[in-house]
Amino acid sequence: MFGRISFGEHDVCRVQLRLERYGDRCRYRRGSVSALVPCDDVYVYPMAPVLYPEYLTSYIMLKLQEPVMIRHGGKEEFWARLEFDVAIVVGSGDAGYEVVDVFPSSGIGKYALYGSPNRGIIVRFVPVEVLFEPLEEPCKALVRVTVHNRSIRPIRLSRIVFPAQPFNLYYDDAGRVAGSSIYVAVTSPFTAVVSLRELNLPDGFRKAPRLLGQKGGVAVQTRWSQSFVMNYGL
Repeated sequence: MFGRISFGEHDVCRVQLRLERYGDRCRYRRGSVSALVPCDDVYVYPMAPVLYPEYLTSYIMLKLQEPVMIRHGGKEEFWARLEFDVAIVVGSGDAGYEVVDVFPSSGIGKYALYGSPNRGIIVRFVPVEVLFEPLEEPCKALVRVTVHNRSIRPIRLSRIVFPAQPFNLYYDDAGRVAGSSIYVAVTSPFTAVVSLRELNLPDGFRKAPRLLGQKGGVAVQTRWSQSFVMNYGL
């Protein structure tokens, strides 16, 4: 499902894509979306969900469908399955990428405000179910979450916010997708530090390229931290 696109029709997350010849070039199609592209240089990759319908933010918020209560000094580990953006690109890692088309792997690509109207940030709103075993689902990225409550009180965790740029996605030939592990260090009942940690790459999995911050594709701020301080509530 991911990698170089060949001629013909392809089903990617229940969306029909087509690559057809057009003179000495090719035409890419998805519904009413079309573009003329080089025939042998078109790829489809899973991407951090901040590109659809256009690049609006560099942050993702996982909204837990059920809040998790954690005692003082307690630790919880669980899994989450999150939507990602499917990006069709032209280019390579050496020369950079140009985005041809983007669509969400599931859902409609919602956004929300984290924080106050005058000082908050826009985030991609991704509802997730809390899972206590790594159950896969087609067109969802499986992510491991570790939460350590270092505050002096029990806490209620209902959302996790983190930067999209350092968030990596990995895919295999069967179309399975996994994401960077997420570590949440709770510092008070209202604040936490969220950091991203790389996976020990499973056999058969490859890292998808990053489109944020690279030449071509989507140009954004290139100096990023692997962590984010949640100051506007858990």
